[in-house]
Amino acid sequence: MKVKNIKNRLVQLPSDTEFALFMIKQELKSNMLLDKLTDIGFDDSYYRLDLGTAILESIGFDKVTDELFEVYLDLLRVYCGKIKDPGQVMKYAVRMYIDLEIERRKRQADNY
Repeated sequence: MKVKNIKNRLVQLPSDTEFALFMIKQELKSNMLLDKLTDIGFDDSYYRLDLGTAILESIGFDKVTDELFEVYLDLLRVYCGKIKDPGQVMKYAVRMYIDLEIERRKRQADNY
């Protein structure tokens, strides 16, 4: 049985995590919309929302390099492609957050 509306959360997330998840969710929704508009022939290059640097910094990356940004964009493309229903956006935002957190910890371990 799926529970759709829960008034009280089962887990309280730290506010910085909630903020990062909110921005990832908005980035996914924005990219999905603009990808659909591109598919039907509209040029969207001027209207792309770019929260990538803010998202990466809010997760805790000290330096946002071109290589890291490419990793971020690859994840964004992958998860935008997986979303088939608007109700799945938060699910994939959480998965993308987890992948970015793994990447952050991996880079942090490499520096030590």
